[in-house]
Amino acid sequence: MRRKIISTIRRIWKMSVMDNDTLRFIRHNRETWCSWDGKRRDSIILADFYRVYETIIAFSYFLNILARQHKAAIKTFGPPQKITSRVLHKIYRSFNTKDHIFTVLNKDQKRRVEEILRQVTPGIKTKQDVFDLNVMGIWIGVDVYETYLKDYNKPTVYLDDPNLFKVIEKGVGLVVFWHDYFAKNKVSAAVISHDCYLYFNVVCKVAYKHKVPVYFPNPIYITRAKRPYTIHSYFPDYRKMFNRLPSEEQKKGIELARVQIQKRLSGEVGVDMPHNTKSAFHSNHNRKPVLRKSDNIKVLICSHCFYDNPHAYGGILFLDFYEWLNYLGKISEKTDYDWYLKMHPDPLPGTFEVIQGILSKFPKITLIPHETSYHQLVAEGLNFVLTVYGSVGEECPALGIQVINAGYNPRIAYDFNWHPKTLEEYENCLKNLNKFRKDINLQEVYEAYFMHHYYVYDDDFVFKSYRQLSLDLSNEERIGSRVYGYFLDQLAESKHKEIISNMQRFIDSDKHHYLSQGPE
Repeated sequence: MRRKIISTIRRIWKMSVMDNDTLRFIRHNRETWCSWDGKRRDSIILADFYRVYETIIAFSYFLNILARQHKAAIKTFGPPQKITSRVLHKIYRSFNTKDHIFTVLNKDQKRRVEEILRQVTPGIKTKQDVFDLNVMGIWIGVDVYETYLKDYNKPTVYLDDPNLFKVIEKGVGLVVFWHDYFAKNKVSAAVISHDCYLYFNVVCKVAYKHKVPVYFPNPIYITRAKRPYTIHSYFPDYRKMFNRLPSEEQKKGIELARVQIQKRLSGEVGVDMPHNTKSAFHSNHNRKPVLRKSDNIKVLICSHCFYDNPHAYGGILFLDFYEWLNYLGKISEKTDYDWYLKMHPDPLPGTFEVIQGILSKFPKITLIPHETSYHQLVAEGLNFVLTVYGSVGEECPALGIQVINAGYNPRIAYDFNWHPKTLEEYENCLKNLNKFRKDINLQEVYEAYFMHHYYVYDDDFVFKSYRQLSLDLSNEERIGSRVYGYFLDQLAESKHKEIISNMQRFIDSDKHHYLSQGPE
């Protein structure tokens, strides 16, 4: 018992100690935003209590600009068990957050939650029932589904797992809590880090229902949403956006994309994807062939992380990635192709065991080493790659490989991938691969790459250059306090005013997304 108490004291002490970068950032905020804290507060702006420090910098600006415009108090929110860092509280307080809303239910709310659970629980008999769950006019099923996968490290929903119903209870409780809060308080806006998972997305959806705008600011852009899954709604407009650019800028964009894709294909790590730590395009080939020598069509399934936000872009043809793989397993039994599966080059713990369990039911699919290079697979005759929405859709076509998606994805506006819109289209495509071949236009590949990795992101929106930051700092430093010192070392008065001006211009525009060319 004594050892446990000492461990707890040490943990609290560590969370209470501020390094020099954090202290500098707090001083900067107090000096910068103190005069912005007006006494009159007519409404409330809700802010997600988020722990990624590079995003907190964007929050510090955006929240104060928005609060001044609405004459609003800024209040953070979250469940008690999620709020453990005194340092994080001090950081948020330094840029004028006034209070923290604990999403704890009172007796009456608990009673209403129990009543709702008695009504909805008997109807939950399938995974689809979980996904479709609607409470008080709020669709929380997808958030229940994905929160369960993430919190309990599950590849799919298990209906006999008591933890699933704990998550459903949490979801219903959040709907009741936020429904009451919006009814009793004047909320002008919500500023949130993600539009997924119960803790973030229930408040978003209640805000949508009350016609309250929801903003998602970060270091490279801002999105304003008025309904679920609209953060990435601009994907189908990439062609139109590109065609509006001056011809000289189009040429520069195409050339930039060509160079960047070639870097990826040469094996360079982290090209426009700083979170990646390994390349799938290295030059090291296995001594033995990976694919069988045959005249059969060769199909490679590129699996995804099971646990983290399968519906990230807004919609896929399946409930989750586990269901997708099982579906492909059944299709494999009905075809005469050579089927293979390759995991991500850097798979999360537990992924291999789940994959093995699935493939044990479908012997026609061969698991190949996840470090295998695509260059070797192309040399051995790979024809098709299957993904839901992965980055292979922009990489493999540059190697001449046909890619078939199974969901809404960043290439949806272009023809160098296949984009079945229904399960019937998808099945027809998979069963007739000999008929589904197209010439790949590399110019389209480069155009899509440029639009997705450059045009829609504003490199100097908050930092002098976010791309340079990604080269200078590690992933850990970017989400930790080191990024504060990096930001402040480069911050000039002119840049400070520019950040405020651009954010204010976006708020005033009533546009959906801040693109690199300004509000769209």
